[in-house]
Amino acid sequence: RCLIGLRYSLLIGICTVLLMFVVGCLLGIIAGFKGGWIDTIIMRITDAQLSIPMIILAIAILGVSRPSATSIIVVLGLSGWPLYARVARSVTQSERGKEFIRAARVLGASDWRIILLLIAPNILPPIAFVAVLDIARMMIFEAVLGFLGLGLQPPTPSFGTIIADGRKYLINAWWIATSPGAFLAIALTSINLIGAALERARNRVYSGEA
Repeated sequence: RCLIGLRYSLLIGICTVLLMFVVGCLLGIIAGFKGGWIDTIIMRITDAQLSIPMIILAIAILGVSRPSATSIIVVLGLSGWPLYARVARSVTQSERGKEFIRAARVLGASDWRIILLLIAPNILPPIAFVAVLDIARMMIFEAVLGFLGLGLQPPTPSFGTIIADGRKYLINAWWIATSPGAFLAIALTSINLIGAALERARNRVYSGEA
């Protein structure tokens, strides 16, 4: 059950981060590239979203609906995009005034061509480290929701539901609740190590260019 729960937890974490990445980067690039009132509106929406804790919003929404893997991914993904939007906006604002962007405009490149081919690739390096760590964070949120009864529903196994069920047997069968916790801790540690390795590799590349 723990291995199956790990698979579902990892799948939810990866899909949620992909959704946050796509939504956040798209809105951030548009805000940073267009500027003006478009930037103002998107950033005010971002600020409003940041003022609501993700887990509280997820509990409020999933508490009035039947939780499923899809609904968990959508709720968490649409709650966590502001960080990606801010990073994408910052990178876009720094890139749009550079010479190669001006040269592309002179040559007749459209805004979307500039965004997709010249700006978007520069957003990935600074955001990759955050995305990897967010996979671990989303796995924790999924476990918390499962523990509260708002995660994946039986018979689909989830770390949170297994731990919640194992509370009844802590004295006589402690391993029921301990095993999923250990699996989750090992998975989160591994993901954090991968993220740290990516960050070190990125720093070496940038220091080599310098």
